[in-house]
Amino acid sequence: MVSVIVGVYNKERHVGECLRSVLAQTWRDFELIVVEDCSPDGSLAVIQGFPDPRIRLVRREVNSGLPAVPRNQAVGMARGKYLAFLDADDVWAPDKLEKQVAFMEAHPEFPLTHTRCMVVDDDGKELYLRNHGRYPLDGDCFAALMRKCFICTSTVMLRRDLAAQVGGFSEEQRFRCGEDWEFFLRCAKGAFFGMPDGVLAKYRWSSDSVYHHPDSWNSASCRVFLGRPDLWKDKLSESAVRGMAFEEAEESAYYWRRQAKFGRAAWFAWQMIRLNPAASGGWRQWLASGLRRP
Repeated sequence: MVSVIVGVYNKERHVGECLRSVLAQTWRDFELIVVEDCSPDGSLAVIQGFPDPRIRLVRREVNSGLPAVPRNQAVGMARGKYLAFLDADDVWAPDKLEKQVAFMEAHPEFPLTHTRCMVVDDDGKELYLRNHGRYPLDGDCFAALMRKCFICTSTVMLRRDLAAQVGGFSEEQRFRCGEDWEFFLRCAKGAFFGMPDGVLAKYRWSSDSVYHHPDSWNSASCRVFLGRPDLWKDKLSESAVRGMAFEEAEESAYYWRRQAKFGRAAWFAWQMIRLNPAASGGWRQWLASGLRRP
C-alpha cells in the first residue's frame, strides 16, 4: 500500500532512529526504499544492521549533491499506491502511516496529505510545533503555499499517480534546498491538500542539515519563483507573487538579524529593495543590517 522513501547522506548518528520509527509502524503494509547517497561516514553500516525484508537498499556509487536525486531514484522504484517521504534524521510516530492511510482512503479528494510535526534538536529534545501548529484549511492551498512552505517533507503522503503526473523533484541547482517547495507547488496547482489530526512526526533542526548549507538561505526564497510563471500564472497575478516574495524576504531579514547573521540579513534586505525600491521597509532593513542591529 505504501512506499516509504528515505534518502541518506552522512546521517550515521540519526538514521538508525529514523528507520526504527518506520519499522515500528502499526500499519504493516509498506516497503521501505533507502537510497544511500555515498556517505563517507558510517551511515551504510547502520542501515545494513537492519535485516528486515521490507527494506530495499540502494547504494549510489557517486554522491548526487542534491536531496532530489535519491528521492527521485526511489520514486522510480516504488510499487505502492502511496508514497511517503522521510528524511534520514527525522522520525515518525508509531501510528503515522495508519492514520494517514485511513484518512486518504476515506478522502480520495485529497491526493496529497501532510501532518503537524514537532521540531526537535540534535539530541531529540522537543522545541516547538512547526509553524506553531497553524496551517491552512484542507482544500486549495496554493496561495498559502506560495507565500510560505508550511509543509514538512517528512510528513507528506501522496498518491503515486499524482507524482507521476507532475513529475519528480527538481534537480536544478537553483532549487537546492527548495526542491520540495517547488514540487509541492506543482502538486497544488491541480490538487487539493488535506491534513489528518495529530502530531505524527518529528523534524530535526540539526546542525549538519542540508538546510544549513550556505546556499539554503537564498535559493529557497519565494523570489526564485518569480522567474517561474508556469507555476502560478493560472492561480495568482505577478503583483501578488511579488508582494509575497517581498514579505518572505522581510521575514528572513528579521530572522537573520536576530541570529546576528548580518550578511545574510543584508542579502534579504537587498531582495526587498529589488522587488519594491519605493518601499521604505527594504531600506530600513538594509540600514539595520549594515549597522549590525539585531
